[in-house]
Amino acid sequence: MTLNVALLGTGRIAEYGYIPAINKIDDVNIISVLSRNDLKGSEFAIKHSIPRAYVEIDDLLGEKNLDAVIVCTPDRLHEEQVIKSCRAKKHILCEKPMSTSVKSCENMITEIEKAGIIFGMAHNNRFNAGLRYIKDALDSNLIGQVYYARAMLTTQQNDPSGWRALGKESKFWAMSATGAHMIDIFRWYFGEPKKMKKISLSPKFGSINDEITTLSLNFNEKVVCDITASAILPPINRIEIYSNESSIIGENVFGIRTDEKIYHNNEKIMIEPISSFFGEVVDFTNAIIKNVEPRSTYKDGIENIRIMTDALADSS
Repeated sequence: MTLNVALLGTGRIAEYGYIPAINKIDDVNIISVLSRNDLKGSEFAIKHSIPRAYVEIDDLLGEKNLDAVIVCTPDRLHEEQVIKSCRAKKHILCEKPMSTSVKSCENMITEIEKAGIIFGMAHNNRFNAGLRYIKDALDSNLIGQVYYARAMLTTQQNDPSGWRALGKESKFWAMSATGAHMIDIFRWYFGEPKKMKKISLSPKFGSINDEITTLSLNFNEKVVCDITASAILPPINRIEIYSNESSIIGENVFGIRTDEKIYHNNEKIMIEPISSFFGEVVDFTNAIIKNVEPRSTYKDGIENIRIMTDALADSS
């Protein structure tokens, strides 16, 4: 079975994440791309040998041989694009964060369930080998009772004129770019947090959105997790897990391309890194073929947004 997909968006994630991943999969073809700029879309399509470029999503969704869309546009655009794709009966892989508010996510979920399509939430880091090693260690009780964990991730895409910084197309900057990934991983590990506290600042550019955020999550009065997301710090990419008897430290475990290093009780663990986007696309397309849920769903998307928005309200 060959699946035909369209990319909604021509940014960094589309170009450096999804296109290389899909090109490794024999039975998945990119047949079209959507861009708000006609020239940019055409140039992008030519560069990556994509047959067609569109500026109107309705035209793109009108292709009868299109099976699925990958939404990698600014956060504010997700709701309309997902709802239109649902009504066109196209399967959807949606970049994080799912949208800009819980209500927006609820609107999307109504249409997803009505359409009966496969919806994958693009939390690609669940497929990184180092983070999967930690998940397996936790599930197998190889580390004991965890009491504390923390993660730090900064983005090098720290342009103060970018859409995340300006506030019109996203309610978050650092949290949208990197914080959402860390929230998802800790939810994947520990479930739903019961309490949270956040401090956000914009000390460098004075952005309307957060330039640096620290978020503390309390999981069932047993585990405290600290997350630091930043758009202004030098590159940091690290996770730490501590139990009553053990520790796991991961370096370079988040991202499109990783050089992962995992240390379990100071002993280096041999792992085989793969492209997280390759794993994510394979998981999504297999879910379509087998009619099963992908590893991350809209349930994960809305809970991620719920945590981000609740913490935003709490930070005043």
